[in-house]
Amino acid sequence: MRLTAGKSSDLDSKVPLVVLLVPEGKGSLRAGPLGKRAEGLVKSKAFKAKKAETLVVHAESSGGPRALLLVGMGKAKEVTRALVRRAGLIAGTRGAALGAKKIVVGTASSLELDQEALGALGEGLVLSAYRYPVKKSDSTPPGQAVVVSGVRGAAAVLKNAQQVTEGTNLARELGDLPGNLCDPNHLKSIARKVCTAGKLRFKAHDKAALKRMKMGGILAVNAGSDLPCYILEMEYKPARYKKTICIVGKGLTFDAGGISLKPAGGMEEMKYDMCGAAATIGLMKAVAATKPKDVRVIGIVGTTENMPSGSAYKPGDVVTTGSGKTIEVINTDAEGRVVLSDAIHLATKFEPDAIIDMATLTGAVVVALGHEAAGLFSKDDKLVARLEEAAARTDEKVWHMPSYEAYDEAVKSKWADIRNSAGRDAGSCTAAAFLFNFSGGVPHAHLDVAGAAWEMASKEDFPPGARGFGVRLLHDALANW
Repeated sequence: MRLTAGKSSDLDSKVPLVVLLVPEGKGSLRAGPLGKRAEGLVKSKAFKAKKAETLVVHAESSGGPRALLLVGMGKAKEVTRALVRRAGLIAGTRGAALGAKKIVVGTASSLELDQEALGALGEGLVLSAYRYPVKKSDSTPPGQAVVVSGVRGAAAVLKNAQQVTEGTNLARELGDLPGNLCDPNHLKSIARKVCTAGKLRFKAHDKAALKRMKMGGILAVNAGSDLPCYILEMEYKPARYKKTICIVGKGLTFDAGGISLKPAGGMEEMKYDMCGAAATIGLMKAVAATKPKDVRVIGIVGTTENMPSGSAYKPGDVVTTGSGKTIEVINTDAEGRVVLSDAIHLATKFEPDAIIDMATLTGAVVVALGHEAAGLFSKDDKLVARLEEAAARTDEKVWHMPSYEAYDEAVKSKWADIRNSAGRDAGSCTAAAFLFNFSGGVPHAHLDVAGAAWEMASKEDFPPGARGFGVRLLHDALANW
């Protein structure tokens, strides 16, 4: 979907669909004769403009828009960015259902949007355009959305929203693809394409290179798979930059649990165990398009499968990682942290000012936070504050979880430097404590996105599947660094 900034006259133009965001109360609907008819329906209480309430009015004569969609926004004083984003999602989805190739989106005269709200509206519209690439869709999204607002610099705001959200939609697509279509080779191919298109540096460390680098963590997890493994590097480097930030993504394209085999129920969802990697690749696509001036951004992805076989790593094994630290394997299904041990260690080689990793790491964080937020773990208060502020601006929620010394003690091992599982208690906290062993004192934030990355139920007009969580959050943090 292509976003463009429009004028008030576009609301009266002969287009397939005009969409108006309408708060409760009085206000002109500004869509010619069709708007006048709709105003009568509002006055008669046929449409009360409650949050996310919709009403479609079809034209009775030629001239002007062929249909008008009203989207309720509730009380004007209570309209949030999240609600405006949802309204954009509704607008694009209903436009597709009505077969509209072009839509014009505006607001009733009693509702004014600021730049942040306009950006959220643009995000919602582009989010609505995502289609799962394997199953043939029943509807085609509108090719163009003309957004009418009084916001200064609207064209630039909408352009930024489109560029960032296209990165989100790429992350959604990678997440939703099954493991036989999105394997480590596919992730490498897409990352390379993103870097080529965005003029970013790209490097793929294959198995032979990883052996030379002594990256024993990812190699151990990969040992049970017939597919290759990689650590991928994607680097955006502006001419002058003040900070270097490394983003690290977990890319388990399928996780059967290895020798510690997962139960069959729900195992098909383990295609989503690479959502941290998907978000990292989507973020680099967004960064390449928006070109933040002050930060060098390096995306690092560790990708493999975790499968059971005669060659798979086993509980009780001791693995030597790229950092030289050894890991006692307690549970082969705690593999993501073993892969990340090497990916995070590689990040330290760039001498970054901060490392942020995204990983679908633990079921424990889903128990704690559900699908509403990612668990945020860090011992650096400034880094926590940056991410919390970005979360507030983007509505991609995070919750700061504790990093007590007791969790550091819990992952110590009798037979190695650390162990990859300390049991069920505080499972997400001890997993984070494990990861912090590999960041070499660099400020490090871990985002456990196991609940936030995907959901198999539709919620607030967002379809089931991958959410692309983390792209908007981290892009905002980088843009404001």
